[in-house]
Amino acid sequence: MDASGWNERYAASTVWSGEPNTALVATLGRLVAPAARPAGDAPPCALDLGCGEGADARWLAGQGWAVTGVDWSDVALHRARSAMAEAGLVATFVQGDATDQAFLSGLSPTGTFDLITLAFIHPEPEDRDSAYVHLPALVAPGGHLLVIAHDPEHGERGLGGPPPARLLSPEGILRALHLPPGFEVLVSEVQTRESDGEVTALDSVVLVRRAA
Repeated sequence: MDASGWNERYAASTVWSGEPNTALVATLGRLVAPAARPAGDAPPCALDLGCGEGADARWLAGQGWAVTGVDWSDVALHRARSAMAEAGLVATFVQGDATDQAFLSGLSPTGTFDLITLAFIHPEPEDRDSAYVHLPALVAPGGHLLVIAHDPEHGERGLGGPPPARLLSPEGILRALHLPPGFEVLVSEVQTRESDGEVTALDSVVLVRRAA
C-alpha cells in the first residue's frame, strides 16, 4: 500500500496492539542499552523506521533513548504523538520515506544514529535493496541496527501477513543490507512467538553493530 492506503487503514481503526514488538524488547533488552553520557549531554539517539502508532518508539523513549519515529502515514503519526503524550514521554515523529537516505540523515545533527530499528517492513523482492541497503551508512560508530521481519516459514504456515515470497529469513535480511566492512553481526536468528502453546509468529531477527 502507498501512504494514502495506510492512512485509510489507520483511519478505520487502531491497527496494532499498542505493545512494543516482542522481538525488539527481547533483543534490545538483552543486548543493547543506552550508553551512559556525562551529565548534561544529550541522550543517545534512536531512529524507529516504519514506526506506525508508536509503540516501539514509546518503549525506546522509556529506556532512555532520544527517539525519532518515521512513517509515511500522518494518521498513524498523530496517534503515536497522542500515545506518547499520554505516557508522559517525549519523542519526535516525522512523516517521510524510510528509503530516502538523505532525508533520514537530515533528522540527526550528525547524520547518523546510535540505534536504528526497522520492524516488519516486507518489500517486494525486487525492492529489497532499496529498502535496506542505505541503513548501515546511517549507523553511528559504535551504534546498532536492528531489523525484524516475518520469516518465510511464517507465511508458509499461514500465520498471517504478506505472502511468503515477500518475507525474509535472517540470511535474506543480511543480504539485503549489504553490510560494509566494520560491522559485526550480533544476532541472526528466528524467534518464535507462542500463545497458549500455539505458534503465532516466526520472526527473523538481525542485530548488527558498527565498530566504534
